[in-house]
Amino acid sequence: MIKKLCLACCLGLAACRAPLTEPFTVIDYRQEEPIYLAADVVEVSDQTIRYPDLPHLETRIPIAPAKALKEALMNRFQAARDQSGNSFSVTVQTASLTQKTQKSEHWYILDNVEYLLEYEVIVRYNRSGYPVETQQIIGWEKQALPRRSSLAEKEDAWQKMINAMIQKTVDKIQTDMPPSLQL
Repeated sequence: MIKKLCLACCLGLAACRAPLTEPFTVIDYRQEEPIYLAADVVEVSDQTIRYPDLPHLETRIPIAPAKALKEALMNRFQAARDQSGNSFSVTVQTASLTQKTQKSEHWYILDNVEYLLEYEVIVRYNRSGYPVETQQIIGWEKQALPRRSSLAEKEDAWQKMINAMIQKTVDKIQTDMPPSLQL
């Protein structure tokens, strides 16, 4: 009798485990060939402010948006010309993911939670220590989900938002890069 009870408890506990979720993966460009620049130095820095409390989610998700963007930019752009006198620097000023509950106007529609990822990046190109060009990239990504969405659905939305931010930032930098810096 005790063996059957133990077996039933073990089977019950095994059935109660959390469902498997997909890993939280963001674009990091490690598997791709970097973009080489005619520069001595490529510098990427993070000057974002960390907000530990809600409505900010940066510290509550698997990877902070600023960290993901910084790592992707560091892997994507590489210095390839020593003694060129050129430098390329990127500063992540803002990468803030917040949530806001939106009350539904109708009783039959679930309340939604709106996630907003706002970002600002400053790109500087210098030649012989003098600024050649400064570029400001500002953008946002927005996603709304029902309040009772699963963690997997939320993580999927956050992952898509972060990946869109990274891709748009890299594309904008590549498009607006001075020809003298391109190899």
